[in-house]
Amino acid sequence: MNCPPSLLSAEPPETVDWDASPAGPGTIIPTSGVVTASAEAPEPSSRMHGPASGDATTLRSEMDAGANVRDPLDLIWENIPPGTLIDGKYRVEGELGRGAMGVVVRAHDETLDRKVAVKLVQSHLASPGFHRRFLDEAKAMARVNHRNVVQVYACGEHGSVPYIVMELVTGSTLDKWIAQHHGEVDIGVAVRLLASVCEGVAAIHDADTLHRDIKPSNILLDEELVPRIADLGVSTVFESGRTSRAEIVGTPAYMAPEVAFPVGSERPTHQADLYSLACVAYELLTGEPPFCAEDDRQMMIRHASVQPPRPSDIRPDLPKSFDRVLLAALAKEPRERTASIAAFRRDLLIASGEGDEPVRILVAEDDDDFRQVLEIGLRGEFPDAEVICVSNGRAALEVLGTRSASVAILDLNMPDLGGFEVTQRLRATDESLSMPIIVLTGSGGPAEWRRLLSLGADRFLVKPVSLDDLVASVRHSVRARHTAPESRPVRAPAPRVEGDRGKSREGDDSEIVAHDSWLLPDDEASPDSAESAKPE
Repeated sequence: MNCPPSLLSAEPPETVDWDASPAGPGTIIPTSGVVTASAEAPEPSSRMHGPASGDATTLRSEMDAGANVRDPLDLIWENIPPGTLIDGKYRVEGELGRGAMGVVVRAHDETLDRKVAVKLVQSHLASPGFHRRFLDEAKAMARVNHRNVVQVYACGEHGSVPYIVMELVTGSTLDKWIAQHHGEVDIGVAVRLLASVCEGVAAIHDADTLHRDIKPSNILLDEELVPRIADLGVSTVFESGRTSRAEIVGTPAYMAPEVAFPVGSERPTHQADLYSLACVAYELLTGEPPFCAEDDRQMMIRHASVQPPRPSDIRPDLPKSFDRVLLAALAKEPRERTASIAAFRRDLLIASGEGDEPVRILVAEDDDDFRQVLEIGLRGEFPDAEVICVSNGRAALEVLGTRSASVAILDLNMPDLGGFEVTQRLRATDESLSMPIIVLTGSGGPAEWRRLLSLGADRFLVKPVSLDDLVASVRHSVRARHTAPESRPVRAPAPRVEGDRGKSREGDDSEIVAHDSWLLPDDEASPDSAESAKPE
């Protein structure tokens, strides 16, 4: 990750950012002036036909060469040195870090006898609305109670310096952790981290709040690699589908196009946080951010106008299933992005094959009543999974063309496209090779199963299907696909045909019962092996 720091000069900003991020300033706050593309830059998109009404962005000013300029945050540290007692209870022990006009110190809560982090800000350096912003941060953090979001304990003022008392997280930040691994993070570990971060962001959104500055340096990792989202200093309340303030804030390297270049009175939504989180996911999985640029203005232009490289091109060992997941969440237009943080989390888990439980189940069944029964039953058995039900095969292909599924359950005989055609088309795409396919039928036998097996189906069940059998089939198929070596397809033995007395006999289409899926050589997946596959 070799993005240079900002080279863009500007008028003195209302709020100065002293966060020395390699990707540029940590926070940008609106003031007088406008952001425009450079004369050499092409017209990127409809978002960049002019500045937003009344809104503009000022980035950190470059210091004059040779000027003797002190970091204003040093003043806070000089006035509140170690040993200072804040509000009669928080004994300052040392500095933890700096960023966005704030100093974070480690302190001891002498009342409750616990270690805490205290964020202190030099208020006279901030804009006239600073106290409102700081109070908003405290309220935003207090509204969220989640294991993946830093907890706020109290807020107040020490002299003229406002402060927030927060949970102390011992460990590192995600950006430092990525750097320690030289951009080569284990994919499974990365996805588990991202899944937890998604839960934290979803909790922030559930509290009717937008974070607006999601980036690796704002994600803390404790000693057990449990992530916590921090620094809601530029967060805003989300009211009736609109944010409560029309300001342009964030970090250019992780900023959504609609935030950098709003159209008219357009204001950020939850989709802006999703875009920022997708940038973090891209960097964590590939070792590089989606874009690099010479300055912050060009960085924002690239986010608004340039398609990022395919993640698997950056990191060849990254499964191609991640390409669609990350690029969908990085769509330029908010309405074209992944629908939600929860959906993004499911997509990541499906792409990685993490876990044995399905996170998204697709059902294609043309019988309305049976489809409803399946939906209710699967939702009850897999409460954390998204269950998508459609009435025909073409609709199933349309769904899977935009998102992945943990498992597909298809009716064999549907109008237009049935189970045979859908299975064949799915297995012709790279994205669906690892997705289990379970086919249900009201009239089918060994011939149909042999054909489905050759097309790549995993299971074949005959209606009426008990919920227990279907749930077991889903769990077993998902587990088998996740544990199967990539070089060998998951094969199932030939179906067992049961007579009235429960004895296996071939050639009878009366009933086919559920069977286990196994990794078998081609010669073992034949009807002749049905008896040997039968359990004792």
